[in-house]
This record gives sequence, structure tokens and C-alpha cells, in this order.
Amino acid sequence: MVAICFVAMAFTFGARSSISMSLPLWRDEMGWTAAQSSTGASLVLLMMALGSPIAGNLMDRFGARIVIACGLFGLAIGVGGTSYATEPMHYYLLFGIVAGVGYASVSIPMVTAAVSAYFVKARGLAIGVAVAGASGGQLPVLSLLGILIASLGWRNTYQILGVLMAVFAVLVLLRFKPPLQENEDTTASAGIDLDDSLISRLQLLFANRTFLLLLGAFSLCGFTTAGVIDVYFIPYAISCGFTLIEGSAAYGVHGLGNLAGVILFSWMADHVHRPRLLASMFFLRALAFVLLMHISADISLMFVFAAIFGILNFATFPVIANIVVTHIGVRIIGLTLGLLFGGHSLGAAIGVQLGGWMFDLTARYDWIWWVSVGLAAMAGVFAILVKENRPPRDTDAEPDP
Repeated sequence: MVAICFVAMAFTFGARSSISMSLPLWRDEMGWTAAQSSTGASLVLLMMALGSPIAGNLMDRFGARIVIACGLFGLAIGVGGTSYATEPMHYYLLFGIVAGVGYASVSIPMVTAAVSAYFVKARGLAIGVAVAGASGGQLPVLSLLGILIASLGWRNTYQILGVLMAVFAVLVLLRFKPPLQENEDTTASAGIDLDDSLISRLQLLFANRTFLLLLGAFSLCGFTTAGVIDVYFIPYAISCGFTLIEGSAAYGVHGLGNLAGVILFSWMADHVHRPRLLASMFFLRALAFVLLMHISADISLMFVFAAIFGILNFATFPVIANIVVTHIGVRIIGLTLGLLFGGHSLGAAIGVQLGGWMFDLTARYDWIWWVSVGLAAMAGVFAILVKENRPPRDTDAEPDP
């Protein structure tokens, strides 16, 4: 199950990130503006924002097998169908809405919640391996997609991706077994029970100060990562004079950085003050955007930025999930992480749309990078306001619910 999640995440995130390689081709082949091209990407993120809490709640109640399999089938239809798009509306409907539902169901929070139900011992390691497909798995997948798009064209490449998604969906249906009946986790769940109504669980979550601060920070995080870097990094690299292969290779290095960052900061979250750790990551991300605006001077700077930003990108999520476990608990972790990821996706959708609008207005990406500097710093402020409720490691005290 972990292996299937790893591979599925690699191709799922690779398919979503491939849009940055396809944007210039769509503009040349079909005459779409940057705003039209970015609208589909923002629709994906909007559907993820709306669908993630629903998928998380369904996973809490019915398990991962059905939710993830249906998500992969949605991706197969949406991504594969996009290969036949000739008008922006086709692209909006297939890649934006249909595939967007799939992306909401096969995401880092959903895989985290799914794996949590299958493991007691070595749960952290299992989650790390499964989620690593979204980070380290992107290097070979994006490199492969870049080669396929250059040799076979983007339409044939998207058809191949659609077939692969359908195969993964069948594997999930055949190989996922029922999760553990007895979860030995004794973490408190803030007085929330799975039998409570959705409304009562939502009321308790939105009355939780820590949840609201994390929601604000993670929403701004989405703007600065999936909103602008995932969509506009490669087009920006091309505008700086680099080739598509060089840009996609740098983005692949970004994926390796994600893998290293997830492992490093997951370990650090068990040993240091977590809100301060999370805040420092956001502040360093703000500085990384300043470096991004100087990559045209040297290709090595582009790769340095990709590595640094990658280390600071996906690594925010395991730290946030670690905080969620001790402040809220694991009994409704699917709904909690789904809501947080919904905010992340909504922030990303705004970033995609604003970035396309700014580029059409100025023919430059610098303005969107400066906006990202400010928002990353603001996310750091939200994070530092979270109170650490975990006792020092050298004491036996139990954490407050």
C-alpha cells in the first residue's frame, strides 16, 4: 500500500506540475493568453480547496480505498481527456474540474491520513515514505515528462498519464486491505468523536485557535508554492534565457530538495520547538524569493534556489501535521488536514490567477515574486503565534488535549 501511494503521488504531482511545461506550448499552439492558461490551473486548486475537506471527511468515515481509487479514476479521465482539448473551456472542464476532484482525493493530507490508519509502529516512517513520492519522485517523473513532451508532444504525453492513473486506481482497489481495527494512538482528539455530526466537528475546529493560525499560515503557504512556483517557475526560467530542459531539470532538483526537507524537518519536529521551526521555514522561504529574482545572472543560482526552496517547500506539512496531532488528535485527522489543505489550495488558486494577470499586465514575473516575499513572511508571523503544548522530551508529562 505504501509503495502504491509513493508511485501514485509521484505521477499525480508530476501531472499537476507538468502544466508549467505545457503553458508555453499552449500559448504557441492555440494562442491562449497567460491568463487563460492559468485559469485551468487555478480551477484545479479551487476544486482541491473545496474537495479536500469532503475527501478527508469521507476518508475518516469510509477509509482510504474508495476515496483514493475514485480520485485516481478522476485523474485518469481529466488528465487523459485534456489531451483532446482545443478550446479553453475543454481545458477548464477536464483538467480544472474533473482532474481537480482527483487531485483533492490523492494529495499529501489524504495519503497521510490513509497511511496513519494502517500503521501503529513505524507510522512516521511509513508516512514519510509514502509522501516522499510527491517530492523525490518528481525528479524522475518530471524529467521523463519533459522528454516525452519534447519528443511525443504534450497531447500524447497526457494520454499516457491518463492510462497510468487508471492502472494505479485498479491497484488500489485490488491491493488496499482494511485498516487496523484497533488504533493504539492515545492522543486526545479535542473532545471530538467520529459519530459527531460534521457541523459539530467543524464548529469545534473553527473555535480552535491553533487550527485557525495554521489555516492562515498554510493558506499563504499555498500561494507561495503551488500558486506561483509550481506554475510559473519554469516559464520564468525560460524568460531568463534558460531552456525547457534546464528549467525542468532545476524543478526536478527542487523535488529532491523536497525529499531531503521532509526527512530533515520531520525529524526536527520531534526534537525542537515546532512553532518556531515552522516560522523559521517561512521566513527563510521569503528570503529564497529574493534569490529567485537574480537567477538570470548564472544557471548555478537557479539550481541553488531550486534546492533551497525545495527543502523549505513540502517540509512545512509534516511539521504542521505534527502540531495537529498534539493539539487536535488523529481521530478526525482526515477532516482537519483536508480543511488545512483546502486553505492551501485556495491560496494557491489566488496565486495562479494573480500571477497570470500580473504577467499579462507587465510581461514580467518580478511583481508576483515580491508579493510572495511579503506573504511568506506573514505566514511566519502566524506560525510563531502558535503555542507549543508539547512538554520537554526529558519529562514524562502528558501533553494537554
